[in-house]
Amino acid sequence: MKTNIDLATIKNFILTNALSENVMLMLHPSNFNKLVKQGTKRAKALCISGINIIADDNNEVREGEIDVLEIKFN
Repeated sequence: MKTNIDLATIKNFILTNALSENVMLMLHPSNFNKLVKQGTKRAKALCISGINIIADDNNEVREGEIDVLEIKFN
């Protein structure tokens, strides 16, 4: 995975992996901050193509990686 994660990278990742609304994507905090930096407000989550994207607060995702989290509905 490349280090610079931008909107096009996220959209391509979603399409390539045929992801749907039953997953979330988690990014390294620096990658997430660069992605949402365009606005003046600080975001905690972002939604692209119906998929929520969040920053990793537990240092589990390395910079430049995209982690896919499955969401289970009861």
